[in-house]
Amino acid sequence: MDEVIEKALKDKKTIRDLIELLSDSNPGTVGDALFVLMTILRESPDSIDVSSDLVDKALSLVLSKNPYVKEGAMGLAMEIVKVHGSKFKDAIDKHVPKLLSEGDKNTIAFALLLIKELGLSKYRDDVEKLTGVEDKIILPFEGMKWVKLGDIAKDVLEKL
Repeated sequence: MDEVIEKALKDKKTIRDLIELLSDSNPGTVGDALFVLMTILRESPDSIDVSSDLVDKALSLVLSKNPYVKEGAMGLAMEIVKVHGSKFKDAIDKHVPKLLSEGDKNTIAFALLLIKELGLSKYRDDVEKLTGVEDKIILPFEGMKWVKLGDIAKDVLEKL
C-alpha cells in the first residue's frame, strides 16, 4: 500500500486508476482503493482532483454491505468533507436523506457527522428524532466506538 501511495503522489494517472477501481467487482480491491485514496487525500490534499463523481461514488459506497468497503467509503467521504466540504456541500447534501433512511445505525451516525460538519440545519427535525436512541454505534473515527447514537445526535444539535 505504501508503494502505491508513493507512486500516486507522483503520478496523476495512478490516482485516476485508483478511482476507477472503486467500480471493481471485488470488494477487497474497492476497499483497498478507498483506503489508499483516503490516505493520499489526508497526506496531500491537493494531489487528488476531487470531482462530484468521486463524492457520489464514495457516498454511495457507504451503503455497501461489505464492512471493509463501508468503512473505507466513510473515511474517504469524511476526508473529502474536511478538505472540500464547502465546494461539494450540495453533492454531499443530496446523499444525506438516503443515508438516513436506508442506512443501518452506523450509517445513520455517519450521516449525522456529515450534517454536523457541513452545518446542514435543514435536517434539524431528523436529528432531534434520534436524540433518544440508545443503540451504540461503531464508526472508523477517533472517539466513535461504542457511542450512543442519541449522544451523537445531541452533539450535532448543539452545533446546528
